[in-house]
Amino acid sequence: MKKFYCGLAASAISLLYSNAHSQDYGAQIDALQNELLKMKQEINKGTNNKAFFKKGKGLSIESSDGKYSFQIKGRSMYDISHIDGMTNDSSVGHANKFDSFGAEFRRLRFSIKVGLGDGWSLAFQPDFAETISDDSNTNGKGVDVKDALIKKKIKGIGSFMFGNAKSAGGYWENTSSNSILMMERPMYNEFANLAHRAGLHYDNGGALFPKGFHVRALLIGYGNEGAWRLEQEDGDGGEVTWNHSIAAHYTGKGLFDQFIGGKDTWLLGASWQMERPLNDHTRSVSFRQNGVHTLGEKIVDTTISNISSYHYGGPQFQYSNGRYYLATEYYWITGERRDGYTVYDDYSAEGGSIYGQYFFNSDATVKISSKKGKIGGVKCKAKFGCTAAKFMLESIDTRDGELNGLNGTHGKAVHIGLNHYFNSNVRLMVDATRGVYLGGHNDFYSDGNRADRRHTMTSIQARLHAKF
Repeated sequence: MKKFYCGLAASAISLLYSNAHSQDYGAQIDALQNELLKMKQEINKGTNNKAFFKKGKGLSIESSDGKYSFQIKGRSMYDISHIDGMTNDSSVGHANKFDSFGAEFRRLRFSIKVGLGDGWSLAFQPDFAETISDDSNTNGKGVDVKDALIKKKIKGIGSFMFGNAKSAGGYWENTSSNSILMMERPMYNEFANLAHRAGLHYDNGGALFPKGFHVRALLIGYGNEGAWRLEQEDGDGGEVTWNHSIAAHYTGKGLFDQFIGGKDTWLLGASWQMERPLNDHTRSVSFRQNGVHTLGEKIVDTTISNISSYHYGGPQFQYSNGRYYLATEYYWITGERRDGYTVYDDYSAEGGSIYGQYFFNSDATVKISSKKGKIGGVKCKAKFGCTAAKFMLESIDTRDGELNGLNGTHGKAVHIGLNHYFNSNVRLMVDATRGVYLGGHNDFYSDGNRADRRHTMTSIQARLHAKF
């Protein structure tokens, strides 16, 4: 670039000398210097026309006017887990114990986002981490597609997303895996969630409603999770499921800071989601004990039959004040039966969680975004990183209808752990859990299908999480 400026200056000065008798040298040189300065300022303006890394935004390229952009981000999560003991209640004559070690890449994703001008953009996010299937002898699911969407942002209204995107959900579901504070979401969340679904999504992003209100919705969705292609065939409509969801939040400040000091942020919200399986009228339900994702076999892994609609949701609350963070949520889950079906009443289940953490560092906090209605990660300014102690209490009760015996369970778990943030891109998570379960299906035991069987499980997990 310096050679360019020098060449341009030399050419201009030569031209000035050739017209020495008819030109004002001082005026010409001043004009030329002004033009060169303008060109240099335009080329070096901000970070435009350059590739640059931005915290939380990955590698980005933008046009000088900001209308067009290309961005690539990624995340990698490597997990190890150990089950110290899974036992039956010896009072019924059996005292089995199971010890095991597991490891996996829980997530291995990159995402591409392209700004196309006039509020249009597209996004694509595959996940290359193989997921343990129910049959541990198989090789997993391979590559998943999480986001595959076209987006239109309308000033003063919000954004509409067409395609496969994260659906509106509850506290844990709405929180990105990049920001989630436990290694895994609670068991009731695994039992009832929409996750990524194809359809038409909406997010107000701070627009349309008064300041502090956030609304996200799946206006119309179809298919199951990950089924972002729905084929049509003669005489067979395929497995069709219509989905709808909405999550609404209000974020405020100054709730308790006058009593405990600091500057707090709080969020009050609620979510509701519905699935309508139109063909076979069944809904698969399952979850893993203690949230250990490397477990191939799940304590509940079955289906609910003759369902006209399956819906779930409930309230949530978050509070963040410097070192302190607290969140709680409760879910009610209902499966409405088809008209004329009398074998079982409407299915019902429920679950909830309470989460809390404390930073040992005084200059660390959990950020709550009013425009997104969720936490946006951790803000840490400490030179050697930030460390937080955490705990979570959770419960789930799925024993109802055809699950009230062989395949349902009532489970409770206590989690404790530590999160250490080396910097804004790398963190270490450690979770230790003790769970107690009454009933449920578990293939570790020859007679696991007993409603009166009490199972206990102790596990410890660790995750190294890197993102850019």
